[in-house]
Amino acid sequence: MKKIVYMLIAAAAGIITSCASEDPWEEYEEYMESQENYMGGDINGGASSTGTALTTELGTFDITINTAPLQETETLPASTDEYYEDYVETYSPTATIKIAYNGNDASVSGTADGVTVSKNGAHVTVNSTVKNIAYELSGTTTDGSFKIYSEKKFQLTLNGVSITNPTGAAINNQGKRAYVVVKDDTENSLTDGSTYTMVDGEDQKATLFSEGKLAFSGSGKLSVYAKGKNGIVSDDYVYIRPNTNIYVNSTASNGIKSNDGIIIKGGVVNVEVSAAASKGIKTDGFVQIDGGRTTLITSGGTEYDSDDKEYKGCAALKADSIIVMNGGELLVKSTGGGGKGISGDQTFTLNGGTVKAIATGKNSNDVSAKAIKMDGDITIAGGSVMARAASHEAMESKGKMTISAGTVAAYSSDDAINSAKDMVISGGYVFCYSTGNDGIDANGNLTISGGVVIGCGAGSPEEGIDAAEGKTLSFNGGTIIGIGGGAEATSGSQQKATLTGVTVSNGAYLTVQDASGNNIFAFKSPRAYSNATMQVSSPKFSSGSTYTLSTATSASGDDEFYGFISNAKVSGETKVGTFTTSTTTSGGMGGGAMGGGGFPGGNAGGGSWPGRR
Repeated sequence: MKKIVYMLIAAAAGIITSCASEDPWEEYEEYMESQENYMGGDINGGASSTGTALTTELGTFDITINTAPLQETETLPASTDEYYEDYVETYSPTATIKIAYNGNDASVSGTADGVTVSKNGAHVTVNSTVKNIAYELSGTTTDGSFKIYSEKKFQLTLNGVSITNPTGAAINNQGKRAYVVVKDDTENSLTDGSTYTMVDGEDQKATLFSEGKLAFSGSGKLSVYAKGKNGIVSDDYVYIRPNTNIYVNSTASNGIKSNDGIIIKGGVVNVEVSAAASKGIKTDGFVQIDGGRTTLITSGGTEYDSDDKEYKGCAALKADSIIVMNGGELLVKSTGGGGKGISGDQTFTLNGGTVKAIATGKNSNDVSAKAIKMDGDITIAGGSVMARAASHEAMESKGKMTISAGTVAAYSSDDAINSAKDMVISGGYVFCYSTGNDGIDANGNLTISGGVVIGCGAGSPEEGIDAAEGKTLSFNGGTIIGIGGGAEATSGSQQKATLTGVTVSNGAYLTVQDASGNNIFAFKSPRAYSNATMQVSSPKFSSGSTYTLSTATSASGDDEFYGFISNAKVSGETKVGTFTTSTTTSGGMGGGAMGGGGFPGGNAGGGSWPGRR
């Protein structure tokens, strides 16, 4: 929120003009003094808030490496599928060449016309001009490698192999697409050197490097350690299938990188990177996640990019193109200064699956640490998001943000969720909590037409739900709760009310009852608010009807979501005040606002203070 709102003063002044008093301002000053004593703070400055942050999982959840396998089923796609040929089942080798490493040597068995194999100690080089060839690697070497020049795609089976190359890549594919099959029930390890001996005219960018596509399958375990460059790189794209189990640890650069894209259909992917400005997964293209469990952790700080002439930070997941998630789990954490969980130059779309994102760092060299940050639009059409940032926005779109289904829970000291342009929420469940700024903030218009939407902001001038000054905040549907130091005028077709002067202790429930005593909903306050402003709207509100706001010590009922409970059954109720709904709220007393909220003796929407005549 960028503007200061003095709602209570202006509203109270409007009420005073109707009072039968010889000196109404004298009465108002006495009232203000009494309220300052009651609140223990400056009532003119808007809400103050104290107490602990969330004690729910949102405030405490963590992300750690988890290599436990998943039991996944998989169906071979139709032959018309774009990625049909990335399935090794479509490949029919006619010959298999086996390389068994043994210390500083390697033995080779099997032959094929058009394939030559040479070796220098345990450094093995293959030249192939023919198709339908499979290679199988086994054994252990601490000074070896596998390098292949192939004009055709090939199958590469890792059968309990451990390769360390002190001077370069452990596996170096200078040819076409590689089907990397990690044989079931085996453990495999690849490690590069801290320095690389380069060959003119050839790339060598990672411990496991491929000029062509990399398609991973098999349920064995593959561990990749990068000390000199990246962990896994394809100059085309990387395709990861269900039941794979890949772990990458990079202290030099990125974990998994590609030029064209990264597709994760399933499996277990774990990446840890610690170098400055490194990325867990990085692609110049797109990212698509359809299943599995992907865990990405970065711990490095910022680094100056001499080409772009700016500082850049770490990101657990970074894509230059779009990010689309349809299923599975994506768990990301960045702990260094300026580090981000998910970062993209274009759009992020969540259709299904689970996203958990954490950024614990602070600003570093003008690089902000954010849990989810996209330069384009963010669209949540299903699935669930949990995002937490210590110092900056938890979820930020530099374009438009749209939420139509699923769940979003965000926690930050800055705006919990923020859009540079319009924000539209038409369904799902949204909970946003900020310790120092707005809960929900749109720098364009903000329209809510469905779902359950809760925004918890800080004290004045911050708001629970905020649209940019000069833009429109519209409530057209859904159950809406916004609480913070202030609020702005709303438009829209749904009945609503703005309640000023609301005081609630940390962990207490705020409840709204209709005239028949039915609790429409209860909401457990995640912090203590004093003299706060609360916006409420519900499809259960009727035009011009009067409702009661109370506090309660306990509540239970339906649809429990981050303290929100519909059709609540409560106990330990204390009446705070009453309010009347309308389709338009101005943010002051009357016209759908509440004057008595949180005050001793507060009552109906007209808003009384002690001694009012």
